[in-house]
Amino acid sequence: MNRLLAGLSFTMLLLTSSSAMAAHIEPAKQIVGTLHCKILPNSGMNLLIHSTKHIRCQFTSLDSDAVEYYKGETGIRFGVDIRFGKGTDMVYSVLSNAFRQGEHQLAGKYSGASGSASFGLTAGDSSPIEKDDKSIFLQPIKVDVSGAGVAGGLSYLYLQADSSR
Repeated sequence: MNRLLAGLSFTMLLLTSSSAMAAHIEPAKQIVGTLHCKILPNSGMNLLIHSTKHIRCQFTSLDSDAVEYYKGETGIRFGVDIRFGKGTDMVYSVLSNAFRQGEHQLAGKYSGASGSASFGLTAGDSSPIEKDDKSIFLQPIKVDVSGAGVAGGLSYLYLQADSSR
């Protein structure tokens, strides 16, 4: 119980500082679509200060109803990740200055700060995560977690085109 309370305290500290970190990220100028990701059950590993989960994502463009599919990995590089329950859906607004539909431009590595707590209901705050080349930002707009736990720290997302769909 003490570890869970310590983790929750750490997450709240990150939530407070993540907004300040976001101020240093210059946002892209236009929303080009949404990215909906599902964490695959029983995938990856979950350690106290590092976690990984496999994901499948679907990008839908705002300009057309065209869809691109991605697979990859998400998690916490350094922080706290103590969760019980496997179901997680994440929805991001995709922001970019120069986006070309159909070229799987979302493929790449993203990073940023995040934090969440769930005890039947999900609460959390995430700064935009930014692609390593700074061409695309993913702004979390919805995170649904089933189960209980706490997570916070330096998060990452790695995406590659999913040709199996």
